[in-house]
Amino acid sequence: MLLPHDDISSARGKPYLIIDPRNKFGTGAHPTTRICLSILEVIVHQEKSILDIGTGTGILAICATKLGAKDVVAIDKDFDACVVCKENIVRNRLSEKVRLVNGRVDALSEHSLFDIVIANLESDTLLGLVPDLKAHVKSDGFIVISGVPTISQSSFIDVLEKSSLTILSSTTQGDWAGFVVTPVRRHGVR
Repeated sequence: MLLPHDDISSARGKPYLIIDPRNKFGTGAHPTTRICLSILEVIVHQEKSILDIGTGTGILAICATKLGAKDVVAIDKDFDACVVCKENIVRNRLSEKVRLVNGRVDALSEHSLFDIVIANLESDTLLGLVPDLKAHVKSDGFIVISGVPTISQSSFIDVLEKSSLTILSSTTQGDWAGFVVTPVRRHGVR
């Protein structure tokens, strides 16, 4: 990832993102963002549709687009975050590929379903969003969740399981945990 003042030639031959976070979350340095980025590198393929809830600077939506996603929606209720996100979308020349929505998840049509739903948010916010995450992922899709403190990991897993979500994998970095879950029931997966 590059900041706007970085030399672009340092990324020669590799995909890169130009992100100016200003005062918003999403520089790629925080463990929760790194967890999501590492997961996206594995699961995003061409022709996938992505919903990035609480997009902040737009780093995850922009990354998903650069990885080949075909339809990317970035949503955030914070107007100032949307201003920063829009600037980053333009800076990365992705205005035609990333649709930005300023609002809550319920601003989306109940029929808006995505292959991958991403939520890198504070744990308390995530807990309240689990039904929305599930409501907007395709039945065979994936939900990428990050922002759960490792000390709260087991109670968060209980919430996911009670919501009929199957945990496909979990990742920790430092004091933070992230998950890939699906609404598909798979036996013996944890």
